[in-house]
Amino acid sequence: MITIEYQYLSNPIKQFETEEDEVMIGRASGDWTVDLDLSPDTTVSRRHARLTFEHKRYWLQDVSSRGGTFINGERIDEKTLVMPLDRIKIGRTELYLIEPTPEAPDSFNDFDTQPITIDQEDSREGPERGILADSVSANEPPESLIMVRKSVKLLETIRNRLAAFYELGTALGTAVDVEPLLKTVVEHLCRTISGAQRGAVLLLEERMLRLKAYVPEHAKPSVSLYLARMAIDKHEAFIWSYRLTGELGKLTDSIVSHGTKCAMYAPLIWQGDVLGIVYVDNYVADDAFSDDDLHLLMAMANQTAMFVKNHLLQENLTRERIVRSNLLRQFSPQVAAHLENVLKQPERLGLGGERVEPVTILQSDVRGFTALSAQMDPSDVMKMLNQLFGVCIPIIFQYNGTVDKYIGDAILAVFGSPDPDPDGKQWENAVRAALEMQHAVRRLSLEWQRGGHPIYQIGIGIHTGAVLQGFIGSEEQMEYTVIGNTVNRATRYCDGADRGEIVISPAVYHHVTGLVEATKKTIKSKHPETEPDLEAYLIKGFSTQVFSKP
Repeated sequence: MITIEYQYLSNPIKQFETEEDEVMIGRASGDWTVDLDLSPDTTVSRRHARLTFEHKRYWLQDVSSRGGTFINGERIDEKTLVMPLDRIKIGRTELYLIEPTPEAPDSFNDFDTQPITIDQEDSREGPERGILADSVSANEPPESLIMVRKSVKLLETIRNRLAAFYELGTALGTAVDVEPLLKTVVEHLCRTISGAQRGAVLLLEERMLRLKAYVPEHAKPSVSLYLARMAIDKHEAFIWSYRLTGELGKLTDSIVSHGTKCAMYAPLIWQGDVLGIVYVDNYVADDAFSDDDLHLLMAMANQTAMFVKNHLLQENLTRERIVRSNLLRQFSPQVAAHLENVLKQPERLGLGGERVEPVTILQSDVRGFTALSAQMDPSDVMKMLNQLFGVCIPIIFQYNGTVDKYIGDAILAVFGSPDPDPDGKQWENAVRAALEMQHAVRRLSLEWQRGGHPIYQIGIGIHTGAVLQGFIGSEEQMEYTVIGNTVNRATRYCDGADRGEIVISPAVYHHVTGLVEATKKTIKSKHPETEPDLEAYLIKGFSTQVFSKP
């Protein structure tokens, strides 16, 4: 008698039985007849493969199919011996040759792929059957896990085990990303442990178990959350078997629905951190796994946990390095040093903001930029803007300012944020920076004039008040910024500054009175029906060094 279980993609598993010693596998049509029809899999040839039972052995032969016939991932070119539970792939259909046994499941229930908290477990119903047949601590030394405990063919088993362990290490060593790495792990486990028909890796993410890899790829995951939680809580790998009775294990909804007869679960633990679980199971035999299999599973789980932890650490370091690189370009060396200390705390390295007061905003803008640039070659425009920014940005940094953003030809700078201002010098620093920026632009204008280029001149506005500060964007590309009415009002003071002028608000003037010489100025509103005129002060210079506009 030949019994075959087969599944097309995620369709329910079907079973084929025959008393004949030969089975033709393919897709039926008017001209062709087959014993096992794999329709609707259109990737299967009409007469694809022939399975025979000869001399108490099973043999599989490809019949000149288009897509080929595969056993355990290897394409066969001639009549090949196939063992029960070997994975046969024909088109997109997977087949398993099994010996006659008591009822095997003919379908899998859906598995919710949404994250599930590890505190949630399946309801335990039915008779008190199923027990942990054996267990092994996750803290066992590697040599204890690799060495064989029960084996008749001792040397052969040790050799196979060491080879499997080495092959897994090689596969993991060449992996680049975590998820392909985990897929390699599951495939290797199911290939190495003879009784493993299904297997999966689930990782813990914020106390949620998330499915990362599963074999067979197109079937439904058969994980038992009850057994997964037990592996995590106990820090142990164990064999669960359907045939035994006792209090240590009971049937659960998932075990019954997936038809699990025997399973091995192992926690992924590295240096005390539980990263998730790995399991393999069998839905045909209730004694599919031995104590040796369990020790091999735990050894491979430990090896996998080490690689997963290493990859996660590397990903975090890369992410933090990129974030720091992007962020610190905005800040002066002093502010950058302060942020370096802040960002060493992982919880601070993220999106979000807070309200702070006071903060001083400086905005500069090139007067008549649109008209001037229209007459110039675009490359000359960019070159001159870069020269302008090149002399202004170091001055802002010198006075502990932060460059919030560039808005075309404008610069928005912040003083008193994110670096605290315990000395109360943010207003003075902003005014000093503005004065030196105007001096630097005047010197640069002489160079432009000698080169026959138009002269760029800037107007600067300064205002102070409350803002919302924080990091916006995405985890990969975040920037520090400030928003709020204070920023908008600073723009209006900037608009009111003529060529070479520095205009400050009364709030700023209140903090620098006695340090500067200034005259009152009224900034006319462009929308008098909705916005009033603004009272302002035109800075001439510090009291010991009066600045005059050219």
